[in-house]
Amino acid sequence: MLALGLTAPPSWADKPEPEPARAFLTGALVFVAGFTVGGVLLATSKDDNVQNNAGWLAIQGAFVAAPFAAHAVSGEWTRALVFSASPAATWGGTAALFAVDPEAVEHGPLDQQRVLWALFGVGLFSSAVGVIDATFVDKRARAIAVAPVLGSGQVGVRIGVTL
Repeated sequence: MLALGLTAPPSWADKPEPEPARAFLTGALVFVAGFTVGGVLLATSKDDNVQNNAGWLAIQGAFVAAPFAAHAVSGEWTRALVFSASPAATWGGTAALFAVDPEAVEHGPLDQQRVLWALFGVGLFSSAVGVIDATFVDKRARAIAVAPVLGSGQVGVRIGVTL
């Protein structure tokens, strides 16, 4: 009777099924929101450097948030941080460029424009890779499972590997 009370319920041993479509959709929605907000700011700036910079940084901020959100809905916090690091670095580089020349978006010289677009491209690409990686959560989640075992005549850890 006591063993039944100490036996781990199946919910402890079985992880919930991962939903790769939800992870991808979350990342995609963050991209769309960032491009929408940033694009509206850029389109309505009327040559205002502060608004231009805010719009540009809003778009690149979505590059940081998209892979983080996509992995977070799957509970993969470490991967969320790892895949957000590169877009965060490019966001920081863009912010530094704007600190040096606030007119870089519309009136920056060609060398600044190249740096600005390179940072944008690298941030977009690395962020997209992070969102795509989040869609493979089901393959990682099923690869290995670890669960405590406590019951009548058994105490330990059960490790299962999918081949």
